[in-house]
This record gives sequence, structure tokens and C-alpha cells, in this order.
Amino acid sequence: MSYGPPPGQQPPNQPPPGGYGPPPGGSGGYPSQAGATEPPNDFLVPAILSMFCCWPFAIPAILSAAKVNAEWNRGDFASAQERAGKAKRFTIIALIVGILCYVIGGIIYGVSIASLLASTPTTTTY
Repeated sequence: MSYGPPPGQQPPNQPPPGGYGPPPGGSGGYPSQAGATEPPNDFLVPAILSMFCCWPFAIPAILSAAKVNAEWNRGDFASAQERAGKAKRFTIIALIVGILCYVIGGIIYGVSIASLLASTPTTTTY
């Protein structure tokens, strides 16, 4: 039985003892997969900004975007890609619905002001 090299001698082709060694998955610190070198865009900032347009669609966008990096770091690459896609989709839906609501609201406001101005008499009789 052998318990290693004699004291004071290093085995050949091995790094010196101590330290933590290289990060898992290479130098980037992210797990490696064929074609996957960095996590997908999580769309967190646009999802948060879409709260000002349509919050019912922005909430699922924020929740999906917040889980992208956690899924990636866990090594579940397909789930991370899927969550990034959901975050992007809900963000775009929130922006479109919000912009449409603002435009329709502006049109209704303009029409109501125009009808109010048209129905008031221009001459006054005292």
C-alpha cells in the first residue's frame, strides 16, 4: 500500500497543494455546454420598465426574468432559455398592450373634449 510521496517531495505533473483550483466549467465560471458559453439575456430591466405600461403582463415577465440566471447556474440550460423566451414574450406583450391602452385612452379623451367644446353655446344671453 502507498500513502503518497515521501515528505518534502511533490508528485510529478501536479499543482502545488492549497487553493481552490480552477472554477467549474472553465475560466468563465459558468457550466459549459456545446454552444452555450454564457447565459441568455434575461430581459430583467425591460420587464421592470414594462410595469409602467401594463402591469398584469409585466409581473410574469419579471418573475421569469429573475429565474433565468438561477436556472443557468444550476446547469439547466434548456429551462434557462425557455424562461428567457417567456420573459421576452411577456415584456413585448406588456409594452404593446400598454401602448395601445394609452393611445385608445388619448383618443377617447380627445373625442370627449371635442364633443364637450362643440356642445357648449358660443354666445351668451344675459
